Amino acid sequence: MKLFQTPSLGDFKPPLLNDEATVGLVDGSLRYVDREHLNICMQSYAAYLLDHPNATVSSDMLAIREAGNGISAKDMFLPVQESALKKIASVWRDKGFIEAVHATAEEDPAQVTKILHWVTTRLSRLFDLVDKLAFWNEGLPMLTYGSAADIAITRDWATAIVRCLAWHPHCTRLALATRDDRIRVFCKNVQGAAVLRHSFQKSVSCLAWRPNSGRELAAACQMGILIWKVELGAASSSLSQALTLRQRGHAPVTSVAWNPQGDLLVSCSPANNNMYIWDTSRELAVPLKCVRGGGLCFARWSHCGSRLLAASTHSVFRIWNTGDGSSWKSEKWMVPNGRVAAACFGPDLTLLFVSTEVPEIVFSLPLQENIFDLKNSGVNNDVKAATAIIDLKKTILYSNEHEQQCLGGRVIAMEWDPTGKYLAIIFRDSPIVVVFAMKLQAGSIAADAAEGCLIKGFPGEVPNCMNFQQDFDSNSDFGGACLTIAWSSGRVQHFPLVNSNSVVHSSFTTNHLYIS
Repeated sequence: MKLFQTPSLGDFKPPLLNDEATVGLVDGSLRYVDREHLNICMQSYAAYLLDHPNATVSSDMLAIREAGNGISAKDMFLPVQESALKKIASVWRDKGFIEAVHATAEEDPAQVTKILHWVTTRLSRLFDLVDKLAFWNEGLPMLTYGSAADIAITRDWATAIVRCLAWHPHCTRLALATRDDRIRVFCKNVQGAAVLRHSFQKSVSCLAWRPNSGRELAAACQMGILIWKVELGAASSSLSQALTLRQRGHAPVTSVAWNPQGDLLVSCSPANNNMYIWDTSRELAVPLKCVRGGGLCFARWSHCGSRLLAASTHSVFRIWNTGDGSSWKSEKWMVPNGRVAAACFGPDLTLLFVSTEVPEIVFSLPLQENIFDLKNSGVNNDVKAATAIIDLKKTILYSNEHEQQCLGGRVIAMEWDPTGKYLAIIFRDSPIVVVFAMKLQAGSIAADAAEGCLIKGFPGEVPNCMNFQQDFDSNSDFGGACLTIAWSSGRVQHFPLVNSNSVVHSSFTTNHLYIS
């Protein structure tokens, strides 16, 4: 496959104009199947995804009105009664003076004396006013319920059946957050799914499995963070335990991300310009303070854990250097227009990102240390300059008297598979997932991209969210990658991009999850 210097969406061959969906890329050839024969073709397709979870979630399980009524094992134990002064002292010790003032103001005046309650109530209001003035000076827009819809890396987040999904980094385990405020966990060799419910679990916009821990799952929610310890099996719903993490002014939480070692969790909120680094075992957080830049949309760790991207609600984004063993340091960057809409790290500390406004360009930013041109052959000697590698301007795939199919525009989500071979993109106004073939050449400071494939669903379906399986290349005999896509119909599709000469290709489809 020939690599182009700056590929565009016009390089792609339009998909077939019929009622069939794209179900896989095998040996460079796209495979299609219609809805009627989808289940029949699953048998021949199982060779590619032998260990993948296969389940069906019926429509009657999407019970929106009952979403907050679930209980966990933690809820079954009676809380220990402590005196008000002891609780305030504990808050002061763990979270500082300001949080102790807020805690005192929320107590019953009879428990802390009327004078102390009156003083702390006034101080609490003063601290809240200072916070509001600080955000007002940053120009942060007012947030309302549902504001996560513009921040979340999910198309049509408010109406999507599956709002976000996440593969476990080390095993074949998939978590889905659905519109009814429930999380469903599917795992190979386990019948059915663990269904996680909690009264705190509202408006989930991001999920993240903890590395080096098989059953811990972090969820970004409207009021804070939930840390689940998931038990799989018949009694999973009642035995799974949840820990709630909250910080004043740090809500809604729209992004959570574990570092590759699994000992640090970072959370972001568009209502707070501080990014919090959590020690979940102690339920404590340390803020990474950013003086300017606005609230934060999302954070991404590099594969090695030495870099951390924090994207703000404005044009500013920061790259934190966390791997030198000393205090963390950040580099401040700005996009020409809008804000960073999506970003992802690939191998060799290469970062790809795209902004929300025109021109829609995917930029590559090398973050390796000591990169320089020995021959001084480059025109631009600034090796830290971002390079445009893909043009995403809107392209008309086909047009007739009845409809017009466009590709491109504003990016909603962008995922780079762990091997660095494929880059997948979802657009706000296009029903097709675009996959580019990627290549990182030795000694190069930028990633190269070429035409890959276009993934379309069945008629009426649009992609809502996606995630590459993290351990597919190591577990599969065919190599390549597996992209899991949640469609607007509720269909969750595993799309393989593999090379194999040993499997019969007469009929081809995918194992699937289905939420109707």
